[in-house]
Amino acid sequence: MKLLEVFRDFKIYVRGGSYHSRYNAMYRVVPRKEPKKVTVEDLSRYVEELQMKHPDSNFYLRTVKVDGRTMYVITRKSYEKLPDGRRKRVYKRIPIYVDVENQKFYVPKTYIERKYKLACYVLMKVLGRLGVSTVEFDHML
Repeated sequence: MKLLEVFRDFKIYVRGGSYHSRYNAMYRVVPRKEPKKVTVEDLSRYVEELQMKHPDSNFYLRTVKVDGRTMYVITRKSYEKLPDGRRKRVYKRIPIYVDVENQKFYVPKTYIERKYKLACYVLMKVLGRLGVSTVEFDHML
């Protein structure tokens, strides 16, 4: 699995509305000039908030080793259990890999290639909530 670094390997664009949603607008997610330093406690607190807000989505934080580095992954379970015991695949999930030591964020390349709009929206929400990024109006549409 190839990981792409956020803000370096690809740009994040989100389409939204301006002037009370009458006009389409393009917004670009950029790193803050003085970003907040993200800790493991911040990540676990954020995942707990997600679990409280969306109890059926099964968000969790896990630890993985990638190229000898310890990374934390904010993700959802890939399957959910149905009442009759069967499993249903969850398609709307974007795992975000966080390198706490270097303060870098990664997303698997396949998610950017196949689900670019969803990945950009999720990254905008997560990185904004963690205090790492901000949104700027972009004149390109």
